Amino acid sequence: MADTPTTDEMTIETHGRGEALALAGTICDLYEAVFSLPPFDGDAAEFANQRSYFPKLAERPGFRLTTARSGPEFIGFGYGYPLPADTRWWSTLADPVDEEFAAETGTRTFALIDYGVLPEWRGAGVGRRIHDELLSASGTERATLSVQPKAVRTREIYRRWGWRKVSHKLMDPPIPAPVFEILVLEKMPRTS
Repeated sequence: MADTPTTDEMTIETHGRGEALALAGTICDLYEAVFSLPPFDGDAAEFANQRSYFPKLAERPGFRLTTARSGPEFIGFGYGYPLPADTRWWSTLADPVDEEFAAETGTRTFALIDYGVLPEWRGAGVGRRIHDELLSASGTERATLSVQPKAVRTREIYRRWGWRKVSHKLMDPPIPAPVFEILVLEKMPRTS
C-alpha cells in the first residue's frame, strides 16, 4: 500500500480573477478528474459546461480561487464569490427560507461553487485546508454551497465541519444532478 501524502508537502494559495483565469485550464482539468469519479460520475456535457462557466464566474466581484499544490502539481481547488444583493440564490429553493435569512448585501454570504481534491490526496487534510483558507479570506459573514444528495461522504464531511442543510433545489435542466441540497456555514473558519 502506498504511503498517504502529508500536508507538509503542500502549498495553499488564494488567487483573484487574473490568476484564476490564467489557471482556468488546470482548474477545469482538476474538476474533471474529481467529478468524473463516483459518486458524481460526471460526463462530457458537465465538463464542457464547467469549462464554459468558470471564466464567467472569475469575472464576478469578489471571486476567489484557492488551490493546493504538491511541488508543481495541482492537487485540489475551491472557488466561489460573494452573493450580490440582487441574487436569486435563495429564491428558487424547494423549501423557502425567510426574508431576513435570504437578505444579501454583497458581503454577507460567500457561495462556494466548486471544490475538489484528487483521490490520492483525500484524507490528508488537503480539503480542509483549501476550505478554511478560501472561506476565511472571503471577508463574508457566512457561506453557502450546494451538494448532490448521492454524495453521502461529502455531505458527512461538511456536516462535521459545521455546515447545515437549509433547503434543496430542483435543477432544470437536471444537470449535473436533478436535486442539490443547499447548505449554510454560519461560523466561518479563521486562518492565520
